[in-house]
Formats: sequence, C-alpha cells, structure tokens
Amino acid sequence: MIETLTWMVALTALATGGTVMVASILSLVRRQEVTARLSRLFIPNRENMTALDAVLHFLEQLGRRIEGARVNQELRTLVLQAGFFQSSSLYIFVGVRYLLAAFVALSILALRYDGEGLDLADLLLAVLFGYLFYRYAVIALKTYVERRATAIRRELPPVLDIMLMALDAGVSIDQCMRYVAGVTGDTAPVTGVVLRRHVADIDAGMPYDAALERLGQRLGIDEGRDLAATISQALYQGGELGTTLRRFAADLTDKRMATVREQVGRKAPHLTLVMILFFMPVLLVILVGPAVVTLQGALETAGERLGNRGGGS
Repeated sequence: MIETLTWMVALTALATGGTVMVASILSLVRRQEVTARLSRLFIPNRENMTALDAVLHFLEQLGRRIEGARVNQELRTLVLQAGFFQSSSLYIFVGVRYLLAAFVALSILALRYDGEGLDLADLLLAVLFGYLFYRYAVIALKTYVERRATAIRRELPPVLDIMLMALDAGVSIDQCMRYVAGVTGDTAPVTGVVLRRHVADIDAGMPYDAALERLGQRLGIDEGRDLAATISQALYQGGELGTTLRRFAADLTDKRMATVREQVGRKAPHLTLVMILFFMPVLLVILVGPAVVTLQGALETAGERLGNRGGGS
C-alpha cells in the first residue's frame, strides 16, 4: 500500500512538474521572439546568446529535425489558437513534447533499475508512460486553447462596446481599432494583445484584408472570425459598421447568456450527486440512529430478563 501511494505521489509530482515546464517554456516564447528578431536584424553576428535563447534555439532545431518537411496542420492550428503566433512556436512545442516523453521514459527506467538490470516489464512500463505524456502534451495544449477561447469570449462584449462608442464618436475604422487596442490592456488583456498585433501589422504595411484575416485567425474562435469578416465587409463593400456591430454584439450577448444558462443547467445534476453522496448518509444516520439505539436498548433489556429467569430456575 505504501509503495502504491509513493508511486502515485511521484507520478503526480512528475506530471505537475512537466506541465509547469511546458507552460513556462511556451509562455516565454512570445516575450523572446521580438528580442530575437531585433537582435538578428541589428546584430546579425551576435555570438553571446542567453541561456533561454540557446534553449529555445535547441528546441526549435530539434522540432524541425523531427518534423522534417512535413507540417502537422492540426498541431499548427492548435499552437496558433493558443496564442503563440511565431513560426518557431510549432517546432518548439514539438521539441518539448518529445523531450518530455523521453524524460519520463528515462525516469521510469531509472526508478525501476535495482542494480540487476531491467526486464521487459520495465521497458514496457517506460514506453507506456512516455507515450502517455506524449499524448498529454497535446491534451494540455487543447486545454489551454479552450481556456484562452473562454477568456476571449468573455472579453469580446466589452471590446465591442468600446468599439461602438468610438464609432459613434465619428472616428474611422482604423482609428477605432487603434484606440481600442490602446485602452483594452487591463479590461481585455488577451484580446488586447491580438488587437495590438493587428495594429502592428497595419503599421508594417500589410493590406487591410490580410491583416483582418490574420486578426480572425489569432482570435481563434468563430466569433472572432465573424468580427473580422464583418469589419472587412464594411470596409471594402460599404455599409454602416455601427449598426452591424451593434447587432453582432447583441447576438454575442444572447449566445453568451445561452451558454451560461446551459452551464447552470449542468450544475443541477452535479449538486444532486453531491447531496446524495454527502447529505443522504448523514440524514439516514440522524433518522435511523435513535431507532437503532432504542432497539439495542430493548434487546439488552430483554436479554437481561431472560438471563434472570434462567438463573432463577
């Protein structure tokens, strides 16, 4: 029993550590990409690399060697929806994924090694856990994508309200996007980053239609792509954008309320299950306890009387 608990604690700690390592490395990619680009642009012959740059470069090269000429489009889409927009992010994730699986497999072999060698069961156990963590990396990425999508859906209504206020003030679409990107840093941090990248694309000379298409891809949800398509249609085909956005915001609010009602409806069975598991045993003890105590007392009294009669005879 103790050995089983030890294994459970060790595997839980290993899974937590692996998750934190993957999340930390991937979160640092976005911060280091701009610095790396500027360094390659202005200091192309730089010899001294930081430790993080060296690690990311090694992971990128490892991922490129593993992937080769083929590119997993599904994985690329997941990485993009997770908010990692650099071209190297896919290969860094691939490198981290394989290194994590290899690390887990080698750790299992090291723990199972007892000085007398390893048998087939140890090898199969190492391969099994390595494959599980190989798959777990994609599951963790999908979970992060879902959380980011939820955050963007939560942030879009106030962003649309700010856009409508700016458009009602008489500014152009471009000025509206720039203003919203500048004021949504605290109210909508995830969406604000995407909008600031959109403004950076426009400043870099990218055509508006391509920049809006990339905006929808970076938002990573259907509502974001619809928003980008709505702005593009109003920009190139004419029409009043304020009325269209106001209708779009109302539909988005209704959809959000329907999602909330659905989530609340799902909580009722969960609460019922909790009540059955935790409240029913206590209620049964309260209801049946006095009767059991009374019955026990009656049986003890009857036993004493029978004993007295038997002793008297």
